[in-house]
Amino acid sequence: WGWVSETYSGEEPYRVVGSPPCTMISRLQVNLNAKTMDKVEWEGRLRTATVLLTFAAAVYKLQVLAGRHFLHEHPAGATSWTHPAIVKLRARDGVGAVVAHQCEFGLETSVDGGGRALAMKPTRVMSSAPAILEALSRSCQGGPGHAPLRGGPRPTTSVGSLFAIHPCR
Repeated sequence: WGWVSETYSGEEPYRVVGSPPCTMISRLQVNLNAKTMDKVEWEGRLRTATVLLTFAAAVYKLQVLAGRHFLHEHPAGATSWTHPAIVKLRARDGVGAVVAHQCEFGLETSVDGGGRALAMKPTRVMSSAPAILEALSRSCQGGPGHAPLRGGPRPTTSVGSLFAIHPCR
């Protein structure tokens, strides 16, 4: 992974925010598409997703070793959380993780009839910055007006990719 250090050298960002595409490592994709997609195409896409995830973990590790911070987010149930690079990083001193329910940050989805409703979308956030983890550690308070996350004819998580923007406001 020397190329990570090479690519990253000379840069000293205080905080890195990462959210590598989780399309191929989300439970939804595994459950819906793994058996219907061409095996070679699936494996190629999965390999690409794994390289991006591993690259992000390497950058996060460099941040921690330099005494700086990172934030990583993926759906709480994504298989990426069990990837060895992520498990190893999460076990480091000073790194923690929390689950944030995105409805608490205003994530909405469309509902039948053209209306809008809150969408919970549990998202795990890992960081080396305790203040970030504290600010994002929000659980759904319940109440009416929630709906499954939808971006088209069937549930999808593409709308939830905007999550990184909401807490920054």
